[in-house]
Amino acid sequence: NGGMVEGETHGQLSPSSHTIQIVPGKWNHRKRRNVNTPPQFQLPNYQVSVPENEPSGTRVITLKATDPDDGEAGRIEYGMEALFDSRSNDFFVINPQTGAITTVQPLDREVKDTHLIVEANDQGKDPEPRSATATVNISVEDENDNYPQFSEKRYVVQIPENVAVNSKVTQVEATDKDEGNNAKVHYSIISGNVKGQFYIHSPTGVIDVINPLDYEMIREYNLRIKAQDGGRPPLINGTGMVVVQVVDVNDNAPMFVSTPFQSTVLENVAIGYSVIHIQAIDADSGDNARLEYRLTDTSPGFPFTINNSTGWITVAAELDRETTEFYTFGMEARDCGIPVMSSSASVSITVLDVNDNIPTFTEKVYSLKINEDAVVGTSVLTVTAVDRDVNSVVTYQISSGNTRNRFAITSQSGGAI
Repeated sequence: NGGMVEGETHGQLSPSSHTIQIVPGKWNHRKRRNVNTPPQFQLPNYQVSVPENEPSGTRVITLKATDPDDGEAGRIEYGMEALFDSRSNDFFVINPQTGAITTVQPLDREVKDTHLIVEANDQGKDPEPRSATATVNISVEDENDNYPQFSEKRYVVQIPENVAVNSKVTQVEATDKDEGNNAKVHYSIISGNVKGQFYIHSPTGVIDVINPLDYEMIREYNLRIKAQDGGRPPLINGTGMVVVQVVDVNDNAPMFVSTPFQSTVLENVAIGYSVIHIQAIDADSGDNARLEYRLTDTSPGFPFTINNSTGWITVAAELDRETTEFYTFGMEARDCGIPVMSSSASVSITVLDVNDNIPTFTEKVYSLKINEDAVVGTSVLTVTAVDRDVNSVVTYQISSGNTRNRFAITSQSGGAI
């Protein structure tokens, strides 16, 4: 019962392959005799492809071998054996009568993409069964059944707020276990891109900053990234997260809360008395916002000082309104950033009077002569005393020596006697 060797394939050819060897093998050991002719396949090698994930029982290829012998010597049974990797035996089975190879379970290209199997045997007994071998290379075609996977669950990057526009921030990466277009990944930002500050290059995943950043406005961006493969339909992973932390730079000068600063203080307050609180704020953070204060435009012996940390101005020396009633000086607030930034303001302090001065006569001794016949009411003398305090009203009275009350003095208006 002779015939032709045929290979009937089911599926498309693919560059990747699984090879199976089909062999007619020896089933019984007999004495060698030159009677039985071995079977023959039409081709020594067959190549066929099968889509992954096809259900079990999918027909892969039907092989046929011919044997010119009659009877049992010409009856062929097919068997197979995996080459190189025994796992192939778990995926395929061959019908011993028809030579049809079918799948035992769905194939997964990402687990194993090639299989090799073998063989064909006649049933001759004279001298013994003869066999032929053919190699079947079965390649598993890719199906878009894998989602892109990001290399990191969460990307965290820090950039200074003064980074140049169009600078690279970071690069995300997602891989796909499929192949070809099914594994080609494109990226996009799907949320968190407030004010459109960032741009992602679709083919590469490189993220650039495309607008100026301002730490004082937005300190952190949480970008949700989508990775999409090129399959039809595409598979999408939208779980990528990029956290962009904006780092402060010293780009804000201190600002005084209110200017100009004005205050009053009594001239008799104790040294250390708190007069006025100078306060400035800085929109930066950390050392860039830590402020120090100092007085400017002052001379040695200046009666005020400032706490350089708190901004409280206190009395450093005794005050005397009668000597100096009004003080005007400068104030500087400096931050501790690099480079240092500062602001200036003016401070005015008015010293208020207290009654700390005794009236003083313009002369120590007043001498005069008066006629003994002077009539009552005659003006003899006007004495004057001055007081350096503010709004001081001096009153007069004769304290001694006015024998028989011969003289009288007006209590105010210059002390006329």
